[in-house]
Amino acid sequence: MRHIAVILTVHNRLDKTVACLSAVFSQREKYSFFNVDVFLTDDGSTDDTSKILRNRFSAKPLHILSAGGNLFWNGGMILSWKTAIEHGGYDGYLWLNNDTIVLPNLWKELQEADQYSKKQFGKSGIYVGSTKDPSTGQFTYGGFDFTSKWTLKDKFLHPDGSFQLCQCAHGNVTYISHEVVEKMGILCEQYQHGGGDHDYTYLAYKAGFPLIVLKEYVGTCENDHKQDGYADFLSMSLKQRIKYLNSPLGFNLHNTLLFQKRCFPHRYPFVWIMGYLKVFFPKNYLKIYRLCRKQ
Repeated sequence: MRHIAVILTVHNRLDKTVACLSAVFSQREKYSFFNVDVFLTDDGSTDDTSKILRNRFSAKPLHILSAGGNLFWNGGMILSWKTAIEHGGYDGYLWLNNDTIVLPNLWKELQEADQYSKKQFGKSGIYVGSTKDPSTGQFTYGGFDFTSKWTLKDKFLHPDGSFQLCQCAHGNVTYISHEVVEKMGILCEQYQHGGGDHDYTYLAYKAGFPLIVLKEYVGTCENDHKQDGYADFLSMSLKQRIKYLNSPLGFNLHNTLLFQKRCFPHRYPFVWIMGYLKVFFPKNYLKIYRLCRKQ
């Protein structure tokens, strides 16, 4: 593993993007055993992201792609990924969120994980980085297992100094080997905004590729997902709830049902019913949801 394409997509949050890229490029210059190119989609930013990044990182291998603001995370990542593949010559692709600051140990951990994967499984796989909150040090994102195939209750695998196998992963800092891409392709284009990372990693796991959680934390990132977000529905009007249910930045029922159809088809009817129960009877939905998550 020597040639890595870092792929990300952004919409505003310029300060976070600058910090994210600064960490990547400073470490690229420090470690000589790998080469890194960055492919970044600017999805309609209004804070001069593209202009400032071009000036700030003019001497760096940064490829900036422009979009109109309707690609969201999944579409922006697809554009960056396709461009990296067209560029060619990469051993793998590192998904990276612009609110994630990679730590210096990431690159060595990726190299060791690739060696471990080839030795243990005879092939490269997906290497999942875990992040922690920069203030509290608490786990925020990484790999996880589904402890129930009906409720999809999950259990995160925290770094423990050894390689661990998982079933699914967040895309904050996750490496996809070229060998996986050759068989699995890239992210499913039907997803709007989020969900594509879970879909891709779970289906790769089902296809027999190892999903390996790196031994130590390799990045910092705040948890920007609400613990229970469904409670917001209680204060919304019916019209607002319907709009939020179908919004790419809301509950996004489209993505939820797509994930069930592709990964857990037996859950599709149940999730469809629960989606509309969420709109018309939010208090009842919330009780059922919390009960299921406790199982």
